[in-house]
Amino acid sequence: MENIIYLLLKFKYVILFPLAIVEGPILAVIVGFLCTGGYLNLFIVYPIIVLGDIVGDTISYLFGRWGAPGFLKKIIKRWGLKPENMDRVRVYFDANPRKTISLSKITLGIGIAGIYVAGNAKIPYSRFIRICLITSALQYMIYLGIGLLFGSAYKQISNYLDFFAAFSIVTGVSILLFFIVKSYRRKL
Repeated sequence: MENIIYLLLKFKYVILFPLAIVEGPILAVIVGFLCTGGYLNLFIVYPIIVLGDIVGDTISYLFGRWGAPGFLKKIIKRWGLKPENMDRVRVYFDANPRKTISLSKITLGIGIAGIYVAGNAKIPYSRFIRICLITSALQYMIYLGIGLLFGSAYKQISNYLDFFAAFSIVTGVSILLFFIVKSYRRKL
Protein backbone atom coordinates (compact mmCIF):
# COMPACT_ATOMS: atom_id res chain seq x y z
CA MET A 1 0.00 0.00 0.00
CA GLU A 2 2.69 2.45 0.94
CA ASN A 3 4.45 1.72 -2.36
CA ILE A 4 1.28 2.57 -4.29
CA ILE A 5 0.89 5.82 -2.36
CA TYR A 6 4.54 6.67 -2.95
CA LEU A 7 4.20 6.01 -6.69
CA LEU A 8 1.03 8.07 -6.90
CA LEU A 9 2.57 10.99 -5.02
CA LYS A 10 5.73 10.92 -7.14
CA PHE A 11 4.33 10.20 -10.63
CA LYS A 12 0.67 11.18 -10.10
CA TYR A 13 -1.51 10.70 -13.18
CA VAL A 14 1.18 9.03 -15.30
CA ILE A 15 1.32 5.94 -13.06
CA LEU A 16 -2.40 5.98 -12.29
CA PHE A 17 -3.50 4.54 -15.65
CA PRO A 18 -1.31 1.38 -15.61
CA LEU A 19 -2.18 0.79 -11.96
CA ALA A 20 -5.89 1.10 -12.77
CA ILE A 21 -5.58 -1.60 -15.42
CA VAL A 22 -4.21 -4.05 -12.86
CA GLU A 23 -5.83 -3.03 -9.57
CA GLY A 24 -8.97 -0.96 -9.37
CA PRO A 25 -11.01 -0.95 -6.16
CA ILE A 26 -8.36 -0.34 -3.51
CA LEU A 27 -6.53 2.01 -5.87
CA ALA A 28 -9.71 4.09 -6.18
CA VAL A 29 -10.04 4.23 -2.39
CA ILE A 30 -6.42 5.35 -2.02
CA VAL A 31 -6.79 7.90 -4.83
CA GLY A 32 -9.97 9.24 -3.22
CA PHE A 33 -8.01 9.72 -0.01
CA LEU A 34 -5.22 11.52 -1.88
CA CYS A 35 -7.82 13.79 -3.49
CA THR A 36 -9.01 14.90 -0.06
CA GLY A 37 -5.44 15.95 0.76
CA GLY A 38 -5.21 17.96 -2.45
CA TYR A 39 -2.51 15.73 -3.96
CA LEU A 40 -4.67 14.66 -6.91
CA ASN A 41 -7.61 16.19 -8.73
CA LEU A 42 -10.80 14.13 -8.54
CA PHE A 43 -12.00 15.30 -11.97
CA ILE A 44 -8.79 14.10 -13.61
CA VAL A 45 -8.52 10.89 -11.58
CA TYR A 46 -12.04 9.57 -12.19
CA PRO A 47 -11.88 9.22 -16.00
CA ILE A 48 -8.35 7.78 -15.81
CA ILE A 49 -9.41 5.05 -13.38
CA VAL A 50 -12.55 4.19 -15.36
CA LEU A 51 -10.56 4.06 -18.62
CA GLY A 52 -7.89 1.86 -16.99
CA ASP A 53 -10.57 -0.51 -15.72
CA ILE A 54 -12.16 -0.68 -19.17
CA VAL A 55 -8.78 -1.47 -20.77
CA GLY A 56 -8.25 -4.31 -18.26
CA ASP A 57 -11.73 -5.66 -18.98
CA THR A 58 -11.10 -5.45 -22.71
CA ILE A 59 -7.89 -7.46 -22.39
CA SER A 60 -9.73 -10.19 -20.45
CA TYR A 61 -12.59 -10.12 -22.96
CA LEU A 62 -10.18 -10.45 -25.90
CA PHE A 63 -8.45 -13.43 -24.27
CA GLY A 64 -11.86 -15.08 -24.09
CA ARG A 65 -12.87 -14.03 -27.58
CA TRP A 66 -9.74 -14.84 -29.55
CA GLY A 67 -7.94 -17.28 -27.38
CA ALA A 68 -5.99 -17.45 -24.21
CA PRO A 69 -2.40 -18.49 -23.66
CA GLY A 70 -1.80 -22.25 -23.57
CA PHE A 71 -1.52 -22.54 -19.79
CA LEU A 72 -4.85 -20.78 -19.34
CA LYS A 73 -6.54 -23.10 -21.84
CA LYS A 74 -5.38 -26.12 -19.81
CA ILE A 75 -6.82 -24.65 -16.62
CA ILE A 76 -10.11 -23.89 -18.37
CA LYS A 77 -10.40 -27.46 -19.68
CA ARG A 78 -9.70 -28.85 -16.21
CA TRP A 79 -12.55 -26.76 -14.86
CA GLY A 80 -14.87 -28.50 -17.30
CA LEU A 81 -15.49 -25.62 -19.70
CA LYS A 82 -15.79 -27.55 -22.94
CA PRO A 83 -17.22 -26.19 -26.20
CA GLU A 84 -20.56 -27.93 -25.59
CA ASN A 85 -20.80 -26.36 -22.13
CA MET A 86 -20.02 -22.95 -23.61
CA ASP A 87 -23.16 -23.17 -25.71
CA ARG A 88 -25.25 -23.13 -22.53
CA VAL A 89 -23.19 -20.25 -21.16
CA ARG A 90 -23.60 -18.35 -24.44
CA VAL A 91 -27.37 -18.69 -24.24
CA TYR A 92 -27.37 -17.41 -20.64
CA PHE A 93 -25.04 -14.51 -21.46
CA ASP A 94 -27.14 -13.59 -24.52
CA ALA A 95 -30.35 -13.67 -22.47
CA ASN A 96 -28.90 -11.74 -19.51
CA PRO A 97 -25.91 -9.68 -20.66
CA ARG A 98 -26.39 -6.76 -18.26
CA LYS A 99 -26.80 -8.97 -15.25
CA THR A 100 -23.93 -11.36 -15.99
CA ILE A 101 -21.36 -8.80 -17.12
CA SER A 102 -22.20 -6.33 -14.34
CA LEU A 103 -22.08 -9.07 -11.73
CA SER A 104 -18.73 -10.21 -13.11
CA LYS A 105 -17.39 -6.67 -12.82
CA ILE A 106 -18.46 -6.08 -9.24
CA THR A 107 -17.49 -9.51 -7.92
CA LEU A 108 -14.02 -9.12 -6.52
CA GLY A 109 -11.63 -12.00 -7.02
CA ILE A 110 -13.47 -14.05 -9.62
CA GLY A 111 -15.01 -11.33 -11.75
CA ILE A 112 -12.29 -11.61 -14.37
CA ALA A 113 -13.49 -15.15 -15.12
CA GLY A 114 -16.95 -13.83 -16.01
CA ILE A 115 -15.44 -11.22 -18.31
CA TYR A 116 -13.32 -13.91 -19.97
CA VAL A 117 -16.42 -16.08 -20.44
CA ALA A 118 -18.30 -13.11 -21.93
CA GLY A 119 -15.59 -12.90 -24.59
CA ASN A 120 -15.61 -16.64 -25.10
CA ALA A 121 -19.39 -16.58 -25.41
CA LYS A 122 -18.91 -14.08 -28.28
CA ILE A 123 -21.02 -11.33 -26.72
CA PRO A 124 -20.76 -8.44 -29.20
CA TYR A 125 -17.99 -6.09 -28.09
CA SER A 126 -20.19 -3.00 -28.45
CA ARG A 127 -22.73 -4.45 -26.01
CA PHE A 128 -19.98 -5.69 -23.68
CA ILE A 129 -18.13 -2.38 -23.53
CA ARG A 130 -21.34 -0.37 -23.03
CA ILE A 131 -22.31 -2.50 -20.03
CA CYS A 132 -18.75 -2.39 -18.65
CA LEU A 133 -18.54 1.38 -19.03
CA ILE A 134 -21.80 2.00 -17.17
CA THR A 135 -20.89 -0.49 -14.44
CA SER A 136 -17.35 0.88 -14.06
CA ALA A 137 -18.58 4.46 -13.92
CA LEU A 138 -20.98 3.64 -11.09
CA GLN A 139 -18.56 1.29 -9.34
CA TYR A 140 -15.72 3.81 -9.24
CA MET A 141 -17.98 6.62 -8.08
CA ILE A 142 -18.66 4.46 -5.04
CA TYR A 143 -15.02 3.46 -4.48
CA LEU A 144 -13.78 7.03 -4.89
CA GLY A 145 -16.56 8.18 -2.55
CA ILE A 146 -15.39 5.67 0.05
CA GLY A 147 -11.86 7.01 -0.39
CA LEU A 148 -13.04 10.59 -0.04
CA LEU A 149 -15.00 9.83 3.12
CA PHE A 150 -12.95 7.09 4.78
CA GLY A 151 -9.69 7.08 2.82
CA SER A 152 -7.46 7.40 5.85
CA ALA A 153 -8.63 3.92 6.80
CA TYR A 154 -7.44 2.49 3.46
CA LYS A 155 -5.56 -0.36 5.13
CA GLN A 156 -8.67 -1.54 6.92
CA ILE A 157 -10.77 -1.07 3.78
CA SER A 158 -8.17 -3.11 1.87
CA ASN A 159 -8.55 -5.90 4.42
CA TYR A 160 -12.33 -5.88 3.94
CA LEU A 161 -11.95 -5.94 0.16
CA ASP A 162 -9.44 -8.81 0.45
CA PHE A 163 -11.88 -10.72 2.68
CA PHE A 164 -14.70 -10.13 0.20
CA ALA A 165 -12.47 -11.26 -2.69
CA ALA A 166 -11.41 -14.40 -0.79
CA PHE A 167 -15.05 -15.15 0.06
CA SER A 168 -16.03 -14.70 -3.60
CA ILE A 169 -13.24 -17.01 -4.76
CA VAL A 170 -14.13 -19.72 -2.23
CA THR A 171 -17.81 -19.46 -3.16
CA GLY A 172 -17.04 -19.56 -6.89
CA VAL A 173 -14.72 -22.53 -6.57
CA SER A 174 -17.25 -24.34 -4.39
CA ILE A 175 -20.00 -23.83 -6.94
CA LEU A 176 -17.66 -24.93 -9.72
CA LEU A 177 -16.65 -28.07 -7.80
CA PHE A 178 -20.31 -28.83 -7.13
CA PHE A 179 -21.09 -28.78 -10.86
CA ILE A 180 -17.99 -30.80 -11.73
CA VAL A 181 -18.89 -33.50 -9.19
CA LYS A 182 -22.48 -33.43 -10.41
CA SER A 183 -21.40 -33.90 -14.03
CA TYR A 184 -19.08 -36.79 -13.08
CA ARG A 185 -21.91 -38.50 -11.15
CA ARG A 186 -24.11 -38.30 -14.25
CA LYS A 187 -21.41 -40.04 -16.31
CA LEU A 188 -21.22 -42.88 -13.81
